[in-house]
Amino acid sequence: MKRWRLGPADLLAGCDARGPCTAWVEPGSPAPRGMAASLGTTDATKFAEHHLMLDELIDSIERWLIDPRTVPSHLPSGPPFHRACWTAACSIVPGTTVTYGELATMAGRPAAARAAAQAMARNRIAPLVPCHRVIASLGLGGFMGTGASAGDAAWPLRLKRWLLARDGVPAAR
Repeated sequence: MKRWRLGPADLLAGCDARGPCTAWVEPGSPAPRGMAASLGTTDATKFAEHHLMLDELIDSIERWLIDPRTVPSHLPSGPPFHRACWTAACSIVPGTTVTYGELATMAGRPAAARAAAQAMARNRIAPLVPCHRVIASLGLGGFMGTGASAGDAAWPLRLKRWLLARDGVPAAR
């Protein structure tokens, strides 16, 4: 597992039961339940695949730290519309944002704003799939779902503002 301190949060890259993933946590907090440094499989083929994918994920995050235009070399598996949303999110230029409705349109289903929000909530490789660049039509919107923190419930939105400022978005609401 690798940890980076970024603004008001730590970014972790590790594995869970489905393979390599990332997680945002409060500084110094432990990894989410189910996320571990080990690759979580005794299947030699799957172990090698997960190891390679985790190394690629860590390398991509290191590149993203230098250049926020970095996108993942491949997307995690997921439902077709989620993958379409993740692909569309990767095309959002740093310094700009789109609404969930605009993301749904970009992904081919203009009436599916709520489904687009669900896709962003299930993003396994943030910040490479830049869900922070997707906002609600009336403002910043949510980030990381509810219950993201037992200690400070406001830190996920501080993180979203920090990520947007890092991207060059002026004063996110």
